[in-house]
Amino acid sequence: MVTEVRGTSRATSCLLLEPNSSLTFRGNLWLIVSLVAASLGVSIAFALAGAWMILPFAGLEAALLAVLLIWVYLQCNRRELLQVTAASLVLEQRGGLHQKPLYQCRFDRSSLAVVVRESAGGNEPQTLSLVGPEGYIEIGSFLTNEERHALLRKLTSLGILTRSDKSLKIKSF
Repeated sequence: MVTEVRGTSRATSCLLLEPNSSLTFRGNLWLIVSLVAASLGVSIAFALAGAWMILPFAGLEAALLAVLLIWVYLQCNRRELLQVTAASLVLEQRGGLHQKPLYQCRFDRSSLAVVVRESAGGNEPQTLSLVGPEGYIEIGSFLTNEERHALLRKLTSLGILTRSDKSLKIKSF
């Protein structure tokens, strides 16, 4: 999802990129608890019927399920903030429960370009990357193609140069 965040200054434009996530942390906990309770309930019933060897495997299943659902939640909690000023563009990537900054990179606007890499066969999603002397970094990897198009239109309207990179194609062997 691409959201424009209004700043205190008209000279600064902020774009917040975040993945679509309809399940809150509390909802995720309820899902984990209900699935673990159902799994352990069935395994306890089997253990009472004499198949006690099912209990360790049910415990492993519950622990693995909880770890994977928490990992998915943390991946859906990633954010990228693009702060565009007249002189620079700052990319800040955040993640985790408390939205701690993971990475920050400042690009000079005079040498910055957004590279759009289209897929060769049309089956793969396109990618958007910031390119400049400061480096090359992909942005919005979690966005859908429609959201990437909206981001590209917004960056173009802010006066950032865009170019297409059709030289990198996927080859079948």
